[in-house]
Amino acid sequence: MLPSYTTYLIDLDGVVYRGETLVPGAKEFVDWLELTEKKYLFLTNNSFASEQQVLDKLIGLGIDTSLEHVLGAGQAAVKQIARRFPNGTIHLIGERPLYDIAHEHNLKLADTQEEHVDAVLVGLDRQFTYEKLTAAVHAVRNGAAFVAINRDPLLPVADGFIAGTGTMVAAIEAGSSVTPEVIGKPQPGLLVEAMQTLGSQPEETVMIGDGLEVDILAGKSAGTHTLLVLSGRASRETLERSTIQPDHVYENLAAVLQDVQE
Repeated sequence: MLPSYTTYLIDLDGVVYRGETLVPGAKEFVDWLELTEKKYLFLTNNSFASEQQVLDKLIGLGIDTSLEHVLGAGQAAVKQIARRFPNGTIHLIGERPLYDIAHEHNLKLADTQEEHVDAVLVGLDRQFTYEKLTAAVHAVRNGAAFVAINRDPLLPVADGFIAGTGTMVAAIEAGSSVTPEVIGKPQPGLLVEAMQTLGSQPEETVMIGDGLEVDILAGKSAGTHTLLVLSGRASRETLERSTIQPDHVYENLAAVLQDVQE
């Protein structure tokens, strides 16, 4: 039987939904979280969709939740930079939602290579250019903090893959010879920010995900308990072969809910 955790950190794709379809038990599980007044956050590595866009999708699929329950790696990265460099200047590689978050946290966007830059923040940018790359390399080589939202090299799309955030991060790393701080899963930064937001400690928190090398590894890195659902990437076979072992394994959120309600 699943222990009584106070805090639930929940991956989205493969856990709550697959594409445009809810995973069995997802709505009922979120209803239970609300009814029992658990603390919870949906977590995403996505840097090109805003928290509002994520919320809109959840609501469209029938999940009754609110914006305070969604945290993206982009938001977490900007918050961390804003704490380190209040009203600081950043060189930002990303798309409109990330720019909006930076403005909300009073960060100034650098517009010339000569301007002092406190941090370089890299998310997915489908208009990435040589000019942006050069400016980022220049800033990092001159001492700016180098922060990446994630290191995912590829982004799955309908007809295959496109270059992901990690591809751009690798180019800047090669040019600057500096290894970035990574906020998104499997690094612990996103989960640490989530627990700080909720006022929770690792020992009372469980990370629920469908990926051993992303979600479960992130939970272990952040010191939380971990729960793998088999409704997404991982299977019984991959679990048996993996050196990364979660604390709990369930078929889906419906099975988790059945357990906690018994």
